[in-house]
Amino acid sequence: MESECATEAGRLADQLERSYRGGAWHGPSIAEAIEGVDATAANLPGPGGGHSIQEIVRHVAYWLDAARRRIDGDGRAGEGEDDWAPSPPDPAAAWTSALAQLEAAHRGLHATLAPLDDSRLSDFVAGSDPTVRGMLLGVLQHNAYHAGQLFLLRRLAGAEPRSRS
Repeated sequence: MESECATEAGRLADQLERSYRGGAWHGPSIAEAIEGVDATAANLPGPGGGHSIQEIVRHVAYWLDAARRRIDGDGRAGEGEDDWAPSPPDPAAAWTSALAQLEAAHRGLHATLAPLDDSRLSDFVAGSDPTVRGMLLGVLQHNAYHAGQLFLLRRLAGAEPRSRS
């Protein structure tokens, strides 16, 4: 990743990777937070009827993909769509699908971001911040927030990470 970090876009891509796979200073990444979670734990409702791990994973995947689509020029990505869409009825299939969607969305955004010319970071995009840079910083904040939430839900479900030995 050293060559990737020579540009601002590369540094953002590095932070995206850290927030997703690990090495972030804030604590567990998304992947670390869901490590060892099975379909049963992933589909348990959160406290007070809150979102399940699987629903949050789908939500994160949705916004990673919306960010990629916005960079690619789809200014309406995420508008009018349901980012908390209902899960498929089969819990095991829903979890497998959610994990695949998350991985694909992360890879897609990372692949779009890593080679991006820094001049594009100031381009306008629709959303909560008017620039690509601002949107990407928001994605990093979103990942950190949900990584913590996922980690807590995993602990509440009793789903401990697999042994690293």
